[in-house]
Amino acid sequence: MLQAPPRLARTGSSGPLSEQIIPATPGTNYVYSSLFTGERPLYALLDCKANKSRVLAHAALLSREVHLHFAFEDAARAKVSSIKMAKDGGLLGNISTEFDDVFVAPADIAIEDFYTVSARRDSGKLIEICQAACQQHKTCAVVAPGMIVAVLTGGGKYGLFLVKGLASMSASIDAYHILA
Repeated sequence: MLQAPPRLARTGSSGPLSEQIIPATPGTNYVYSSLFTGERPLYALLDCKANKSRVLAHAALLSREVHLHFAFEDAARAKVSSIKMAKDGGLLGNISTEFDDVFVAPADIAIEDFYTVSARRDSGKLIEICQAACQQHKTCAVVAPGMIVAVLTGGGKYGLFLVKGLASMSASIDAYHILA
């Protein structure tokens, strides 16, 4: 079982999250928690006022603003894939939308380091970790609780997320991302 993380200050508003598409602003650090489910498996690295977990039907509308897809295997493992890989695998239905290149890989850092980098809003360290982890350009990773995953997009977004918990059809994460 994971220890309770340090309390992180949130970016964005404290009100309810919007379903609008609110793109990330270059140079802004985003630190947040999110929950992905079988009904809301899409991960969009958006502004903190926007909901990061989205329904499959929004894939075409989100276009280059949606980045990852969660597929749930069981209560202990899930697979996270680039949106292009999910499209090619038929997980998004029959859509012709163009998506951004996205690479994903386990990050070789400790949970404490993830929270330190996030709390300090250390975008230089974030970018360094993501570039090192994603250098092989992998487009999917099997994730488990306690795992930290690096994300790098063709559009200049860098992110890390910690898988806090998995259930049979859900994944809760803490995340930190920036549009460089």
